[in-house]
Amino acid sequence: MNTFKQRTKLLLLDFFFYDVVLEQSVGAVIKYQPTADTDSSEILLLRNRRGYWGFPQGHREKGETELQTLVREVHEETGIKDLEIHSYVGEITYSFFKADGLRSSKQVMFYYATTKTREIKISIEHEEFKWVQLKDAFSMLDHAKLRQILNTGHMKGLY
Repeated sequence: MNTFKQRTKLLLLDFFFYDVVLEQSVGAVIKYQPTADTDSSEILLLRNRRGYWGFPQGHREKGETELQTLVREVHEETGIKDLEIHSYVGEITYSFFKADGLRSSKQVMFYYATTKTREIKISIEHEEFKWVQLKDAFSMLDHAKLRQILNTGHMKGLY
C-alpha cells in the first residue's frame, strides 16, 4: 500500500492554483459475520443527516495511523467494538467548496472489515442504519465513488 505522502502527489497541483484544504479520512466496508464459519453477505450502511447512504468513515486525527482512525471512527459512529480489519480496498478523492469559500480536497481510504455485532448504536451524525445484501447496497449508495469502492472489494473477492 502506498503511503499518504505518495498518494497525495497528484493532489499537490491543486495547491498551486487554489487555496486548498486537504482532508484525510478513513472508512470501512463492514460485513456482518457472526461466526468464523458463518458467511453473511450483509453490509452495513449508514444514512447521514442529508439523507445519503454510505459507509462509516471519519477524519484522521493528528498522530493517528489509518487503522487507529478506522477503529475509533467505526466505534464512534456505530458502537462496534469488535471490528476485525482484513484488507485495504481502495481510496476515493473528491473536491468541494466549504461554507467559508475554501476549496477542500478529501481523500478517503477504505478497508474491508467484519464484525460479530449486529446491534448498532448510531451517532448523532446519522439518522439510520441498515444491514443490507451486497446487491442492495449497490442500489442504495448515493455516490458513484462509494459504489466503485464496493465493486472493487467485490471484484477482489473480499465480500
